[in-house]
Amino acid sequence: MLEAIKTQLVTNDIMTAKALARALGTSEQALSGMLQLLLQRGQIETVVGGDCEGSCGCVAAKVEAYRWCEPQSQMATPLSIISVS
Repeated sequence: MLEAIKTQLVTNDIMTAKALARALGTSEQALSGMLQLLLQRGQIETVVGGDCEGSCGCVAAKVEAYRWCEPQSQMATPLSIISVS
């Protein structure tokens, strides 16, 4: 299931827990423990959008979503530090 979460987040960039649960065919409740584990490992990060704190139902309501974070060790080396000998 963790690999399926990674695939969804890499493919879709940013997803809410509700969208992830729907894509994976599971409940948000079942997904929450796995998201917490990935957050603790630093493999995903929380993205918060919107600025309305109330429950008025407006389009600016605060939304929490998740994004995959590529581990530092797997990131490409910046061209500025590659030696060309």
